[in-house]
Amino acid sequence: MAPQILVGAIFYLYQMRNKLVILSIFFLSIIIFQACQENTKPQTETPKPKDSTEACVPIKDPNNPKPMALMMRLMAANADSMRSQLLRGETLDSNQYAFIKFYLVEPTDPNVLEPQFFENARMFQSSYHELFKHPKEQKKYYNLMINACINCHESYCSGPLKRIRKFPIE
Repeated sequence: MAPQILVGAIFYLYQMRNKLVILSIFFLSIIIFQACQENTKPQTETPKPKDSTEACVPIKDPNNPKPMALMMRLMAANADSMRSQLLRGETLDSNQYAFIKFYLVEPTDPNVLEPQFFENARMFQSSYHELFKHPKEQKKYYNLMINACINCHESYCSGPLKRIRKFPIE
């Protein structure tokens, strides 16, 4: 009889432990949900420009980035990684850095979707593919690719230019 009681007690404790784990997970998820809800404060409206010289203020969207902005951030991370690899004397592989079709998704500012933007995107895509066609001259073609980025960002979304200008390899 004693072994049956011992087995019953162990089974009871095992069930209680599972209930404690489930309750802990439940309360933890509630806490996380509440914390996320507190961070979603309504955004205040940006003031209107006072004169025409302030009309070219870039759109800042740190809380709700559009797909194109997210893709551009990934492209910047890739460019930084490519730069590091090239500086270490390694050859870049196109399988590691797939081309990102950023021009097919929603931009932060829909006014950029004009013929010149798409021409810049085509030129960037061409320079991107050239980078991998010339394994012996990848530093040169990497810099040409970064120049394509700079050329476009001088006309559209100049915010990241300071960062992009740090990418070329001397």
